[in-house]
Amino acid sequence: MAEVAPSHSPAEKLTLKDFREAVDARLADRSPEELRALLRFLASRVRPSERLAFLQSLHADPSAHAALLPSALLEDISELARALPDKAREWEDIWPENDTLGPYAELLEPLTVLFQRAQEASERGQHALAREAYRALFSLLEYTDAQGRGPRPEHLSHVDFPEARARYLRSVYFTTPPEQRAPVLLEQLRSLRQLLPRAPRPLVQEWLDISSEPLPDSELFLRDWSSLLRHQEGPDADAWLREAIRLSQGTRGLRELAFSEPSRHPRAFVELLSALEREGPPLAVLTTAREALAVLPASLPLRATVASFLASAAERLGQPGTVRSARWQAFVSQPTLSRLLDLRDPLPSESERVPLLLQAARHLEAVLQQPRAPSGSMAALPEAGDSLEVPAHVDRRLLAHAWLLAHDWEAAHALAARESALGWTFGDNPQGLVVPAFLVLLSGQSLATLPRNVDALWRQALESGTQAGAWYSGGARHDEALRERLARAYAEALPALSLTSAERERLREWCLELARKRASTIVSRQHRRSYAKAAQLLAASAEVLWLHGEQARGNLLLAGFREGFRRHRAFQAELDAAVASAPKR
Repeated sequence: MAEVAPSHSPAEKLTLKDFREAVDARLADRSPEELRALLRFLASRVRPSERLAFLQSLHADPSAHAALLPSALLEDISELARALPDKAREWEDIWPENDTLGPYAELLEPLTVLFQRAQEASERGQHALAREAYRALFSLLEYTDAQGRGPRPEHLSHVDFPEARARYLRSVYFTTPPEQRAPVLLEQLRSLRQLLPRAPRPLVQEWLDISSEPLPDSELFLRDWSSLLRHQEGPDADAWLREAIRLSQGTRGLRELAFSEPSRHPRAFVELLSALEREGPPLAVLTTAREALAVLPASLPLRATVASFLASAAERLGQPGTVRSARWQAFVSQPTLSRLLDLRDPLPSESERVPLLLQAARHLEAVLQQPRAPSGSMAALPEAGDSLEVPAHVDRRLLAHAWLLAHDWEAAHALAARESALGWTFGDNPQGLVVPAFLVLLSGQSLATLPRNVDALWRQALESGTQAGAWYSGGARHDEALRERLARAYAEALPALSLTSAERERLREWCLELARKRASTIVSRQHRRSYAKAAQLLAASAEVLWLHGEQARGNLLLAGFREGFRRHRAFQAELDAAVASAPKR
């Protein structure tokens, strides 16, 4: 699981510290004439509404510029706070129910300006003023009227809230006595997590990167911070503790944290392995990953990530046996489609792949027989946005992939035959994969020469099939690279599947029966959004019959649905479109 070293892409946000250092470096050797030319160029890009502010920012005397920034910042924030209830009363009789902002929209621009003034106080080192200003501004964003409405962070598109949060926490650091910093900052961090739940977790590194000015007593703080966090529970406290250990003690401290309490701080292994991988020597990664797997609980899905580090290091060291073993451990700990393909793809031939894929399929069968967690439960999700500690959602589509890629079409057929003819699009019904795969197989054509409807059906099966075994539910992201890997795997596996004439006949009859049942159910229940799917499946089934010289039977299949559902004009139109795209017979 190799990590790419951090780099700054054009669209990436630079920290303020890096930005200022880069600006200083670019200005260092410029002559006065070059600086004037640069300022004129920048002025030409200023929007008309911002020209006055640009001129004020060029004030010749920095101390005079400071005087332009009123010390009445807190008073102005208080004045705006007093205006909030008045705004609600002005609109109470004409406020649409679905409008969550209403008259508060008029306050967004002044609020944005106040955040800018708080930022300027922070940049001038006026930490006490910045602390009070940001605290008051954050309180404004918690205001709620009787209907639950008010200005919220998401309404202020021109305010960088992670940066504002970092400035506030830095000001708290500077204005708090050293012996109280750790508990005070912990309280503030938790409060801000509630105010900005969608923002990334705040980290000490952000306080460091928001200014080139070093934090005083940082070593003392990190020691107190680590000591406090060791007695806290929850994913936030664990993440802050890992960061504190990394900043103060490096990989040595992370190793001690990870191995001292493997069950309590399993993510410390991931951070330790990431740091070791960045440092270069793969042997250190390999050794540490092996040690980690020896102490981590067998049921912990995070073992899959550790095993991926082991596989990556072993690959760099030229140890193919260890690579295979590590990939198997990763698959067993957290079965996903990508890890199933990781087992298969490196092996050079189908004869070597089949035994391993059969073993994987049997493992998945055993997992599926275990009781499932309640549907939609996120109780096991301690870190939003990743799946390190979340058991993979092993669904029946993933098992169908394993059986098909292992050339065991009978097991795939038995798995799919038990399911409903509906529900192919959502959920884990394997029929949406198995039936198209069988139609491809029964067509006798290469994947490059499939009839149009069979081809479209197969492409859709691959598309939805990439979500098999995904740990999340709903909102799945499209993964083109995984789809291409899956398509290549089937391009090699399907031609290796051999069927007798009797087996072909049995599979064909099952596919035809299922196509009739699915199409009839969709149309008779008037699932209009699925009419095109029903028509496509019928046309694909007819194409397979036509390819084998059964023109009359294929035509009869379509004619039966034209007659049986002749009053369903929308379905008839979809069927006409599907048949029109099919080869003429």
